[in-house]
Amino acid sequence: MENRQLEFILTERSTLDEGAVKRMFELMEESYDHVSYPAFVNDLSYKQYVGILVDTQNVIQGFTTFGINPKGTGTKEYSIIFSGDTIIAPGYWGTQEMMRGWGISVGKIIAAEPHKKWYWFLLSKGHRTYMYLPLFFTDYYPSLASANNALLKSIVDETASKLYPGFYDPASGVLAFDKKIGELKPELAQATFDKKNKPHVKFFLEKNPGFYKGDELMCLALLAPDNIIGYGKKYIIEGMLQKL
Repeated sequence: MENRQLEFILTERSTLDEGAVKRMFELMEESYDHVSYPAFVNDLSYKQYVGILVDTQNVIQGFTTFGINPKGTGTKEYSIIFSGDTIIAPGYWGTQEMMRGWGISVGKIIAAEPHKKWYWFLLSKGHRTYMYLPLFFTDYYPSLASANNALLKSIVDETASKLYPGFYDPASGVLAFDKKIGELKPELAQATFDKKNKPHVKFFLEKNPGFYKGDELMCLALLAPDNIIGYGKKYIIEGMLQKL
């Protein structure tokens, strides 16, 4: 029987060795087509921290990345935590260790500047990523409950335009590249279509109909305890009591 135990480790991106980066890219190749190692490494260079999931043999089975105000995003009033590539090996789907580790890590990051507002900016290429929002936040964008949040949309537009000039469409809220640089493998895209009758998945499909070809839905949520629900709130508060 497979041992599904994983451990989340937060590390500075600069401390990752080549073997770790190549293993992370292997995980990307397992779930996405048309991914490029140089592009992956370049994207990673804009992140300050990486959270890795390791199994009992210390093999990386998942990871997520944290970029703090990349490419001039953020202002004096608020900061951006940008989640880039996030993936878990299919054999470990269902683990809660990623959410636990992510929440504690975010809490540590925002505790460094508690006087500012912090927003989580993420790209949703599939419904699995998007579902973190309704599962753990009261207010977020875009949302089935409040699709026209002007404040959050304005921050999304400003952030996405700085990160992806020329490729982000403010009207649709979707990022679409002019060439294939990473799209879900067909069987994983089909898993989203199979759940199209679920309200939040249906909403995701309406907002990002081209997800299967690599289009990304730009999303945002305020990282404040009163906007976070469930275990996510517990973990972020736990992290805010710690230091990086």
